Amino acid sequence: MTGVMGPQVPGRPSGLPPAMEMPAVPIRAQSTPGSRLTVYVLRPAWLARREIALTTAVVASVGGGWLFGGWPIAVAVAVCLLGALGGVPAVRGWLVDLLWRAHVIRRWDRAARFAGLATHNDRIPRVMEAARTAAGERLLVRVPKGGAACDVEDRAPWLAASLEASGVRVAADESNARYAHVEVIRRDPLDGFGVLAWPWTDAPEQGWVTSAWDPIPVGVSETGELVTVSLLSDGPEHLAGGGLDQIEGRPGR
Repeated sequence: MTGVMGPQVPGRPSGLPPAMEMPAVPIRAQSTPGSRLTVYVLRPAWLARREIALTTAVVASVGGGWLFGGWPIAVAVAVCLLGALGGVPAVRGWLVDLLWRAHVIRRWDRAARFAGLATHNDRIPRVMEAARTAAGERLLVRVPKGGAACDVEDRAPWLAASLEASGVRVAADESNARYAHVEVIRRDPLDGFGVLAWPWTDAPEQGWVTSAWDPIPVGVSETGELVTVSLLSDGPEHLAGGGLDQIEGRPGR
């Protein structure tokens, strides 16, 4: 461990514990001011680059309005920005998703380092895609060269503890072994929903029809995905992009 009060080297006394808990940094050579600048300043700034860019854009817009037109223009620019955020669902949704993904990436970066996934070159599995699920988050991570998805799977209990989740499940990508699918389980998607009725219960009364080729919902998986079965397929499958939000899905008319 390292902290603001100095490094903690296993098996070697290091005085008082650090005031802020931080993961250990693999060092190939002697620590220098440049390496400390990279680890403690540049890396956090890079992980927060989305928030920094948004803040800079807002300040630049309002400041530019004040510079060229005084405070009335600055207020008008601020009102326009707030109006776009609150009145345009597409803009608000994009901003929420952007900030959520940035938060997930920072949390994963810290958890992966605490879990011991940093390589000798201080590389960790990198989040390439992130999506919300009813149970938590689904991540697609790319492992550093020389690593494999099994490295992430072996550290799943440590990742779950670092992420403060109930569990982490890892599976290698079938088309590219350098990628791994990570399910972060934070809650039971079925807890609190009571008895879930079959989505097609009222199909006969409503006159809905379907085909034997179409997938038929049969339940909800432990990750909150709607599980379907096609009568003319090989077995059950997860509905792409499905979840409890699709529990009201209906067959075609």
